[in-house]
Order: sequence, then C-alpha cells, then structure tokens
Amino acid sequence: MIKILICCASGSGTSMLMKLTVEKACKASGLDAKVTHSPIAEGKSAATQYDLVFTSPNFLNMFDSAKAAGIKVCPLKNPLSDAEVKQHLQECGFVK
Repeated sequence: MIKILICCASGSGTSMLMKLTVEKACKASGLDAKVTHSPIAEGKSAATQYDLVFTSPNFLNMFDSAKAAGIKVCPLKNPLSDAEVKQHLQECGFVK
C-alpha cells in the first residue's frame, strides 16, 4: 500500500475533490493506496511521511524539502482529471 497526500490552500475544497479523483484513479489502476488530504500548512511538514504528494501547480515549491528527501511531488492542473492522475502514477512508477 502506498500513502498519498493531497494538499490545497485550506485543505477542504480543492483537496477533497482531488482526493476523490485520486482514489478513483488508484482503484481503476488496481493500486492499493491510502489517500489523505490536508491544508498546505500541515501538508508541507507531513509530506515526508508519504510516498506521493499531489498539489496545485502554484504550491509545488512549498514541497522542495520533501522532494529533496525523495518524495514524489506532482502538480494536478485539473483536480477532476482521472487521466492526469493516472499519468502521474505511471510516471512515478506506481503503476504500469
């Protein structure tokens, strides 16, 4: 099982939509994943406890320390796009 963190500014609106999309894409890809969402303030310090982080493109630089620790951090331009999530899962090596 992989652990995925979803972050947006407040951790309630966009991240909840992204969480539902990521869960759907993981299930469709046969990936066993635990998906959590949080606001940026909490997420950037907790990111190193996860295998993968999804966030909005404008928040990517807030996860530089997680990236330096080897955590995969991916931008989601469209929080409702299953195809975009699946593409990132493939690029990061979590699904084939």
